[in-house]
Amino acid sequence: MATETQHAVIVGLDHAQVTAPRGSEAQARAFYHGTLGLEEIVKPAALAGRGGVWFRCGGQRLHIGVEDDFQPQRKAHPAFRVTDLAAIRARLAAAGAPVTEDVALPGLARCETRDPFGNRLEFIQPLEAPGGDGEVVKARAREAFGAHAEGYVTSAAHVAGADLERLVALAAPRPADVALDVSTGGGHVALALAPHVARVVASDLTPRMLAAAREFITSRGAANVEFVVADAERLPFLDATFDLVTVRIAPHHYADVARAAREMARALRPGGRLVVVDNVAPEDAELDGLLNDWERRRDPSHVRAYTVAEWRAFLADAGLRLTHEEVGRKRIAFGPWVERMGMPDDARAALEADMLAAPERARAHYEVVGRDGHVERWSMEYVILRAERA
Repeated sequence: MATETQHAVIVGLDHAQVTAPRGSEAQARAFYHGTLGLEEIVKPAALAGRGGVWFRCGGQRLHIGVEDDFQPQRKAHPAFRVTDLAAIRARLAAAGAPVTEDVALPGLARCETRDPFGNRLEFIQPLEAPGGDGEVVKARAREAFGAHAEGYVTSAAHVAGADLERLVALAAPRPADVALDVSTGGGHVALALAPHVARVVASDLTPRMLAAAREFITSRGAANVEFVVADAERLPFLDATFDLVTVRIAPHHYADVARAAREMARALRPGGRLVVVDNVAPEDAELDGLLNDWERRRDPSHVRAYTVAEWRAFLADAGLRLTHEEVGRKRIAFGPWVERMGMPDDARAALEADMLAAPERARAHYEVVGRDGHVERWSMEYVILRAERA
């Protein structure tokens, strides 16, 4: 027979509490409201005499309690769900708070910090719909690239460049190779590899982008390129199919880069080579946050430009041996960069204003050049990685 207790139902979490030293309410307000942006709420009169401060956190509350024998919580912690992790990183860095990256989990971007009292706090941004294999992120990518496919085919930043030449050189294509170009975009890597290998499979998540790549590649006379609509995180190829796999300037759009790296490794034959080119963020948390904020505002399908250290971990976790790594820098003309994604004028103006108002060291790092209140150009780093399957 069911008991009264068995019928009780917990319907949600009402609030979470962290503690702080007695008399630290002003410091708590400066951090939780001033830095994190949480709204303070008035404590009930019956509890006001105990000290502390409360904040609204979505549909729940965060209570900061005070105690005389305070000890910071270094393991137990609240985890905040956020919509823009890059912005949180930038806020924390600007306030001088520590920012560390958590172990990557499928479909989640995560970081953590310590509040002024030493308590551990975690921040989580979901990158996919619940149970949906990143479909929200992928839908954004299909929409963004489908609408601007032809622009990527003709984009000067994608048609050529030092990174494309180095990719081909490091790939060391051989006449008998079967190659796969993942997220082919405008098809520039597939076209560059085609004269040097037996066959190239150009794959992309977005059908319209793949159609634009097909038209471009066939117009250049390449007859050994096949075209397959494919999700980088779920490649529709058998194990050990390819001698060479490439991906260029695309993984920062993936919901789960670690999974994509494992898929590319799986598709490689023993001894096969993977060559990756992608935009990278600095190890500095504030600079990282700014770069990813700028990129996401220009292109909502942007997920994250990772650091070089994160890329090393992705490849190692995929069972690949890193054989070459180099970092380059590319100059970006602001006008074509935002026009390629059809950025609205008001959003463009706001982004320009924020880039020009960024801290001096950020403007110096990203080489932001402005004139008459407009950004003319800026720059970012990219990494080229070559890895092999044992």
